Amino acid sequence: MTISKSDLLTHTFSKKLFGYRPAEVDATLREAAETLDRLAGERAELLRRVAEMERDLREFREREATLRDTLMTTQTIVGDMKEKARTEAVALVDEARRQADALDEAARRRLEGEKARLEALFRQRERFEQQMRDLLLAHARLLNAPDDGRGRDALDQSRALAGEQGGDAAGGDFLFGEEPA
Repeated sequence: MTISKSDLLTHTFSKKLFGYRPAEVDATLREAAETLDRLAGERAELLRRVAEMERDLREFREREATLRDTLMTTQTIVGDMKEKARTEAVALVDEARRQADALDEAARRRLEGEKARLEALFRQRERFEQQMRDLLLAHARLLNAPDDGRGRDALDQSRALAGEQGGDAAGGDFLFGEEPA
């Protein structure tokens, strides 16, 4: 059974012969009641503080859980971002390599084409120079040959030679000093 301050102060004790002194008992009861009242107040304050601390502890645990979740989420996001950035970087490097290889291949093909074109031009020039030499030699023979009818044969030979080699340098079918037919 719990006794309160008012229980102590309102309780009446029976009196008997040779009992306790009523003034002393009343003083002790008042003192006990005051102590009981003070202790009840302290207990209530302590219970209030415990409840407050438990509430604070719950809040701190909730905050801790939230912070832990946030940290885990942040770490996951950072990990994902790093992986995505690494993947994108690898893809960019691969694409750059493919483009560089394609440009290199295109440049190599173009260079080979230009080399082939240059070689064809050199061969064409050599053929042209040879045709010019042959033509000049044929004309020199014509000029140096006596006019015994063989000159006409040399002229025909010169024309035939020029025709086999793609025509003369002027692009026509006549020789110098002769009118086109």
